[in-house]
Amino acid sequence: MISVMKLNSFTGAGYGEKASLVIPTGPVYEEIFLETNLLPEQITRVTITLNGDEIVVLDGQLMKMLEAYKGLNSTQGFYSIPLADITAKTKNGMRYTALVTEKTDNILLEVEIAPAADGAPDVQLKGFASVSPAQAARIVVPQIKKQTMQATSTENEFLDLVSGPLLYVRRMHFASDKITSLEMFRDYIREYDSTGVVDKMRALRNRRFWQSGYFHFDPIMRGYYLDELMSTAHDMSSNLR
Repeated sequence: MISVMKLNSFTGAGYGEKASLVIPTGPVYEEIFLETNLLPEQITRVTITLNGDEIVVLDGQLMKMLEAYKGLNSTQGFYSIPLADITAKTKNGMRYTALVTEKTDNILLEVEIAPAADGAPDVQLKGFASVSPAQAARIVVPQIKKQTMQATSTENEFLDLVSGPLLYVRRMHFASDKITSLEMFRDYIREYDSTGVVDKMRALRNRRFWQSGYFHFDPIMRGYYLDELMSTAHDMSSNLR
């Protein structure tokens, strides 16, 4: 059974401040919900740090974009931090993407809030989590991270994609409205070659919805998360273009 758990109160929840709370260990975290009176642009940075490593880096506008891309309804006053992907077609696929916690973990949730003019209403910020029973061991750490790609006026090549034998990609969301196509190479072999028009068509067939100002690369758009993740392992080189 999936349960809902209220998290501890945030400390430091004020304009221009960084609110934080410690996430208790034990359950498996599927999603974390923020209930707040803040607008998306007022939530400038949201992070989850696991044992000193930032595994999730988001902001208010990005959280709303991710929900809209998946075709999920957005409720005013709520923001979702997606750990497990609830759009998976199988229960195993959803469990595979959740955050399993272990007894010795130190997990910190932080929310950076933009300054506001005098007279603004007090910040209201609460945290809730969708959780499932504990699992024996953590196999996968779900991550949402940002990377910067050097951009020119013509062709761009991204050579610094974080990679490794145990690192897989669910999706990439390129924050640019100038990208028209995407090629992907691994060890000098072209593995992906598509255009925005084709990928947008494929997304709509799978009930995924491209958002303005983004180019979406989604190897798991069909919902089969165990079989269709993109491996980043390579012997010599890996790059996007």
